[in-house]
Amino acid sequence: MARRILLVHAYQPAMAPSEEAFRRLWPEAEVLNLLDESLYADVPPDGTLSPSVQARVASLLLHCELSRADGIVFTGSTFGPPVERAREQLRVPVLKADEAMAEAAVARGERILLACTQKRAMPVLRASLDAAAARAGVTRTITELWVAGAREAFAQGLTQMHDCLIGEEVVAAAGDFDVIVLGQISMVPARAYLPPELAGRTVTSADAAVARMRALLER
Repeated sequence: MARRILLVHAYQPAMAPSEEAFRRLWPEAEVLNLLDESLYADVPPDGTLSPSVQARVASLLLHCELSRADGIVFTGSTFGPPVERAREQLRVPVLKADEAMAEAAVARGERILLACTQKRAMPVLRASLDAAAARAGVTRTITELWVAGAREAFAQGLTQMHDCLIGEEVVAAAGDFDVIVLGQISMVPARAYLPPELAGRTVTSADAAVARMRALLER
């Protein structure tokens, strides 16, 4: 019987990369999407999460469990703290996509390049990598790369420019790194703009979340 996985998104562009990763890496899974764009709409520039937003995150996760999910993946890194609190009350595995990505990156090498297109996401993802390294009992050197202009291009619908900018910046910076992390799920398509050797060193939240959830449910 196919495992039912509910993907919870606060950002519509996260849906396609997530679905593609499941089709490629776990095609037997039944994958369903739950999108609530009001979450990001109600987050101020400083990233503070109001009690209302946190309660809505918990409500979405409970809805997924009531919808007979075998596992749940939340794709928005901004909402990590309420996801962590809410999943303690649920009976099914709940993953933050960025924590699966962090665990995969830490396991693959010592020198990590973290690339982001949104400055607000950088400290959240950096903290996730640091936490994964601490859990694994290892030391990792993490270098941050903010890709200027990519977010603005994406917002204007210039997705190819967005992906090219990411590819160019990563190629220019990545020579001395063991692992490249494309921090946000909207960055996943930019991997196609990397040379094969570099793409092979790249970790994304979409692929990592599929691998981690499959391991949890099929062990």
